[in-house]
Amino acid sequence: MRKIVSLAVIAALCVWTLSGCAANQGIREHQGAAIGAGAGAVGGAVLGGLVGGRRGALVGGLLGALTGGIVGNYYDQKEKDLAETRKAYAGYSAAKGTRLKIERVRATPAATRPGETVDIRMTYAVLTPREDVMVPVRETREILFNGIRVGETSIDIEREGGTWRSVVPITLPQDARPGHYRVIATVESRNGGKDVEETTFRVHR
Repeated sequence: MRKIVSLAVIAALCVWTLSGCAANQGIREHQGAAIGAGAGAVGGAVLGGLVGGRRGALVGGLLGALTGGIVGNYYDQKEKDLAETRKAYAGYSAAKGTRLKIERVRATPAATRPGETVDIRMTYAVLTPREDVMVPVRETREILFNGIRVGETSIDIEREGGTWRSVVPITLPQDARPGHYRVIATVESRNGGKDVEETTFRVHR
């Protein structure tokens, strides 16, 4: 079933506007936008759409060593239901309330070249005391180069209990600087704390 979304762009320079969202075999795709650098801040775009059964906003921006790169389509998929997820966390009980746990973060491919696309993948568990609980979650992916922030994307969504995988693709600019880039991934909720994990990718000529 095709889902219709609307895209509002808030970049400091020029940003292209797109719209559209589709689901295929449980994977939701949310259109992104080309990103330019803002004056002293991360340029970005806001995407409103049906995410996790509720309306969310994907915000992305790139600057510095990644100026002119593109934040692409956002994908998410539920990999396990709440019962399956609880089995993997034997120490969890309903009395502990809502908890978030990042299971995996990785950049694919781990080594790439300017002009190519890196998928920043994150898998995390949403543990809830009941199946009917919806949890407000913020996913953040921060990219650093030589200790300086050169990009960040975040999305505010509502999740039901279970294990979720989401992907934000970033197409590197043709003049992306070579070297190692750190990715700091965060999930947090006012209902269930915060978890942080890291990964890296390398750009070479």
